[in-house]
Amino acid sequence: MGLARAAVNLLLLEASRRPFEGSIVTLGRQHVYVTGDEVRAMATRHGVRLHPVPDELHREPHLAAQRYLSDDCLLKMLGFQQIVRVDYSDYEAPDAILDLNSAETPDALRSAFDLVLDSGTIEHVFDIAAALRHCCRMAKPGGRVIHLTPSSNCVEHGFHNVSPTLFADFYSASHFQINRVYLCRIPLDLPRGPWQVYDYCGAPQRFIPMGMLDDHIWFTFSVTTASDQSTPVTPQQWIYVNSWWQSAAKKANGELGSIADEPPESRAGRLLQQLQGSPILSGLARGLIRKWRQLVNWSRTRSRTVPYPHIGQF
Repeated sequence: MGLARAAVNLLLLEASRRPFEGSIVTLGRQHVYVTGDEVRAMATRHGVRLHPVPDELHREPHLAAQRYLSDDCLLKMLGFQQIVRVDYSDYEAPDAILDLNSAETPDALRSAFDLVLDSGTIEHVFDIAAALRHCCRMAKPGGRVIHLTPSSNCVEHGFHNVSPTLFADFYSASHFQINRVYLCRIPLDLPRGPWQVYDYCGAPQRFIPMGMLDDHIWFTFSVTTASDQSTPVTPQQWIYVNSWWQSAAKKANGELGSIADEPPESRAGRLLQQLQGSPILSGLARGLIRKWRQLVNWSRTRSRTVPYPHIGQF
């Protein structure tokens, strides 16, 4: 997909939290859909200091005609001194050939980069697990991995659509810090249109029922940071891990069917904890909790409101 206008905006938001520097590896050569003036205006809005680099237009004439920057130029403006592009084929003149389906990451690419950028590539890789392992291995300790990957309504775009849980679970299991995971609602004008961005990690309840997203395009944007212990680990999905753990804990404590059915840190759990001495009030509270959740789900189903905090429009 490359770097849409909103994606560049999200990169600048990330740079405002922690500036970019050093080395970057991108999965494929990036198509950039912003002009130099637009990048400078967005950087000013985010309080990001760009590196003084002369504008260099995109290598493809139809994008250069729109005054869109080259990927080299944009990445240098962001602060990267070393830029390496990896690809399966040499048709776009990458700096290194790497089949992301392969099992082994070349030694020259291991723990070598301050940023691994996947802006719409891994969904085209049949063995997506292998691609994630490569991304994990290429980040140096303290280095970041950024993914921007289709989640919904992208039939035939690639092999895969992903849920935010993929990145949260894989990188958590692999000893990365999860910095941000956003769900992005995107118009048909994906390269230039405004994106509505929602905070998956900031939601009190991450799981949403199937069918809740509307007919827009949806992408997941994630930022994670490698540690000294980072190594690829095959994860289990968090929602089932939680269910297994809670079921085992309830069985061990003889709590099946009790207040332990609700997480103790939740509002419902705290309420039931307070009422556990009164079976009548506890039963009434359970009934009201169920009715309230039915009403909320009915309302969300009608409006298709995403139950994640809204970060803003980009």
